[in-house]
Amino acid sequence: MKAKIQSIARRPDVRWALVALLVYTLTTFAMMYPASLNLNSRIIGEERGDAYEYTHQLWWFKQALLDPDKSQTRLTLINHPVGVEHPFMLTMASVGLLALPFSLLFSPAVAYNSQILLSFILSGMTMYWFSAELTGSRKAGLVGGFIFAFFLNKTGHVMAGHLPQTTTFLFPLYALLLWRVMRKPGRAAALITAFVLASACLVHAMHIAYIVLPVTVAVLLVTMTEMKSNFFTRQRLGSLTLVFGLAALMTAPFLSPTILHSIKETGYLHKEGIVTSSTDLLAFFTPSPYHPVLKPLGLALSFAEQAFPDQQSLREGLAYPGALAVGLALWGSIRKRQRTWIWGALALTMAVLSLGPLLKVGYELVLYQVDAEQSNIVLPYALLKQIPLLQMGRTPGRLNETTMFAIAILAAYGMAELSSLLERRPRLLTSLLALILIGIGFEYIAIWPFPTVSAEIRPPIQSIAGETDNGALLYVDMTRSEVNHRALYYQTATQRPCVGGRMHRTLPETPPWWKTLSSLARPYQADGDVVPRPDMTDRAAWLRHFDVDYIVLHRITEEWHDPLYRDFIETLLGPARYEDYFLTFFPVPDETSAPENARLYTFSDEDWHPPEQDGDLWRRWMDDDGQMYLYSTRKEVGSLRFTVDSHLNFPVLEAYLGEQLLDSFVVGERATYTTHPFTLTQGMNVFRFRAPGGCRQVMDDPRCWSEALLTPPHADAPVTCKPEATLTTCRTFVFDDISFVPQEELLPGEALDINFGDAVRLRGWYLDETVLHPGMSLTVTLAWEATVELTDQYIIFVHLMSPDGTLAAQHDASPVGEVVSSATWSPGTMINYSVTVELPNELLSGDYRLLVGVYLWPSLERLPVLADVPGSEVRTVELGDVSIDR
Repeated sequence: MKAKIQSIARRPDVRWALVALLVYTLTTFAMMYPASLNLNSRIIGEERGDAYEYTHQLWWFKQALLDPDKSQTRLTLINHPVGVEHPFMLTMASVGLLALPFSLLFSPAVAYNSQILLSFILSGMTMYWFSAELTGSRKAGLVGGFIFAFFLNKTGHVMAGHLPQTTTFLFPLYALLLWRVMRKPGRAAALITAFVLASACLVHAMHIAYIVLPVTVAVLLVTMTEMKSNFFTRQRLGSLTLVFGLAALMTAPFLSPTILHSIKETGYLHKEGIVTSSTDLLAFFTPSPYHPVLKPLGLALSFAEQAFPDQQSLREGLAYPGALAVGLALWGSIRKRQRTWIWGALALTMAVLSLGPLLKVGYELVLYQVDAEQSNIVLPYALLKQIPLLQMGRTPGRLNETTMFAIAILAAYGMAELSSLLERRPRLLTSLLALILIGIGFEYIAIWPFPTVSAEIRPPIQSIAGETDNGALLYVDMTRSEVNHRALYYQTATQRPCVGGRMHRTLPETPPWWKTLSSLARPYQADGDVVPRPDMTDRAAWLRHFDVDYIVLHRITEEWHDPLYRDFIETLLGPARYEDYFLTFFPVPDETSAPENARLYTFSDEDWHPPEQDGDLWRRWMDDDGQMYLYSTRKEVGSLRFTVDSHLNFPVLEAYLGEQLLDSFVVGERATYTTHPFTLTQGMNVFRFRAPGGCRQVMDDPRCWSEALLTPPHADAPVTCKPEATLTTCRTFVFDDISFVPQEELLPGEALDINFGDAVRLRGWYLDETVLHPGMSLTVTLAWEATVELTDQYIIFVHLMSPDGTLAAQHDASPVGEVVSSATWSPGTMINYSVTVELPNELLSGDYRLLVGVYLWPSLERLPVLADVPGSEVRTVELGDVSIDR
C-alpha cells in the first residue's frame, strides 16, 4: 500500500495538483488574514456587508434540514408573528448543501468562514484542471487557476459578504465535464455533468444567466469549431440532451417558483440600483486604491479615487483584471488565435456587458451632446436586461466573474506558450512561473489585513438564549442593515423570532407587520394623528398581545440616536434587564392587560407626510400612492370613513384593500367619504390610497395651496407661502379622521346604496343641520356613484316637503358639467355633491320631509328608484326630516 501511494505521488499530474493545492491554500490564508487564523471569533467581511446574513442562512439551512417541522422557504423566525414565505431561498440550495458538513460540526461563524476559504482553494483547483486540459500544460493550469481563484472582483464580493458570488468553483468543474462529454460522449459522463450543472445553477439564480449560459455556449462553440461537421453525431447530441434535460428536471423544483414570479410581475426580487452596481470604465484600469503597498507609497493611480470614492464601492466595483494576467492573455490569443478567439470574444463581451446599461466613468454617467440635446451613452446591457430572468439582477458588474473566467483560460494559453519556449531551461521557467504567480497575487490584493466583523455572541444575547421563554425580540430600527444583519446572526444563538428581518430582499408581506409592531416602540414626532393612536399603556398591551418579550436597542455608532429611544422605552416599559455597551434589552411586562382598542393603525412612512396640526385638526398628505396598515383582533364588516381634499382639479382617489378596489372618489372640496362595506379580517389588513392621475409639484405646506382649503394657522405658527420662500413637492390629497367604522355604527345616511334607473346610485347623504329657521340655507351633501357612462344629461333634485305635503323649497342642478366633467365622473366612481336649498321666509314651524331624485333633461322623466324605500313609489328617496323653527 505504501509503495502504491508513493507511486501515485510520483505521477506528474498528482504532483502538480498537490503543488496547486498548496499554492492556493497558502495564498488564501495569507490574503484572508486575520480571519483565516480566527475562524471562530471573527467573520470574514465588512461591517456593513452581508456576512452575518449568509451566516444565518447557512444555519437556517441546517435547522430546516434536520427539523421536519421547518422549511427552507418558510422563515418562521423573521417577520414575527406570521413569518414569511421566501421561495428565493431555494435558488441557493447548493450553497447550504456545500457548507452542511461544517454547519453540522462547527459554529455558524466557522461554517461561513470555511465556505469562504474553500471557495478560493476549490475555485483555483477546478480552473487548474480545466485550464491544464485545454492547454496540455500543468504550469498553465496553475496560472489559470490562480487567476480565477483570486481575481479582484471576487475579493470585493468577499468583502461584501456575498457568499454565492464567492462560490465559483462549480463553474470550471462543469465546463471541464462538458468539454469531456463533447469529446467522449457517454451516459455516465453525461449524468455526472448534469448533476454538476444542476448544482452550479443552484448557487444563485443570476449565475445561470451571468456565467452558466455564456460558458456553455463558449465550450460548445470551441468544440464545434474543432470538430466541424463531426460534432453533430447522434451520440453527442444525445449526451447533450441528457445533460441539459436532466439538469433542468433537477433544478426545476428549486428555480421555477422564483422564475415564474419574475416573469409575471416585477415583485420583491426587483430592486433599484442597476447603474450604481455597474462597472465603472476606469475600474478596468486601476488596482484597488486601498492596496497595502501601492497606497502608502503613493503609487495608486490618480483616477483610482474617482472610480472608488470610498471603501464600500470596492464591493461591486472592482474589475481590474491585472496587467500580468492580461499580458499573458494577449500573448496566448496571438499565439493560439485559432483555439482562443472564442474565449477572447467571451471576455470582451462580458466586460462590455458588465458596464451596465449606461456608460459610467469616474462614478459619473457620461453625457454626449448633439446640438442642444444631451443624452447618456446607452450600452448593450440596456437591451439585455429586458430578459425576464435578468430583470431580477441589478448588478451587471458581476459579469466580471465570467470575464475573468475567460481571461484565466487565455492567460493559461499564454503561460503554455511561454512554457514551450523555455522547456529546455526548466529552472528559468520555474523562476518565471513563481514570479508570475507572485506578481498576479500582488496585483490582486484589494485590502490587507482583510476586514472582518466580530463573531462574538454578546453577554446579553447569551442571557436571553438561556431563558426558557420563546417570545419575540423587537430590535429598534431594523431598517438599518447593520441592525438587521446582527439581529439575524444573534438569532443563531437565541433561536427566538424577531420583529421584521430581511433576507436578501424585503418581501411585500413584511412591511405591514414590522412597521406596525415597530411603531409601538417609536416615539411619535407629533401629539396627534389622523387615526386613533394607542397611549403608553395600550402600547405595552399591544406588545404583549403580539408576544414580544423584549425591545432591543443596538448601538451601532457613537452618534446613533440611542437617548431618544432609550428615554421613551424606559417610560414605556421600565428599566432594562440586560445591558452592555452595544445591546440593551427592555422586558415587556407579562401582566399587561389586553389592548383597549380592537384595531391598531399604522402608516407606511415612505408614502405619507408626518402628521401636522392645522387649527384643531391633525392632517397627513401623501404623494400619489400611500399605504395604511390596520391590524384587527376580530373579523367584522364595515366601511372605511375618511375626510379628504386636494389642491388638484377634481382628481380621482382610489381606495384598495389589498388588491381589491373598494371605491373610487372624485375629490373636490374637503368632504367625508365612506366606502362600500367590506370584511375586515382578523389580523393584518393593508389599505392603499392611490391617485391614478399622478401628482403635481405644489407648495410643500398644504395651507399654502389656497385660502379656502385649510383653516388659517395659529398666530404663533405663521406660514410663509411666497413661492420663493416655500419648498415645492409632489402632493395629491390631504387626509384627516381616517377610521374603520363597523356596519352597525354607520350613520343612517352612510349605509345607503340605492339604484336610480341603473344609471346612478345614491351612496350616502349628510345634513349639516337638522333644525333651521326660515330664510336660512339648508345644505345637504349627497354621495353619488355613476354605474354607466353618463351620455345623457341628468338632473338631481332636492325637494323640501311641508307637513301638509306641498312643496316648500327645491333645488335642481346637474352634478356634472361646468365644474366636473362627465368623463371625470366615470362608472364606478363616487362624487360628493353639495346642494344648497334656500328656505323661504314665510315657512311655518314644523317637521319637513327631505326628498331626492333624478330626472333626464329635457324630457323631465324621473329615473325609477330600484329599491323598496320610502318615496320610491313616486320615484324619489325620502332622506329624513328637517325641523323648521320660527
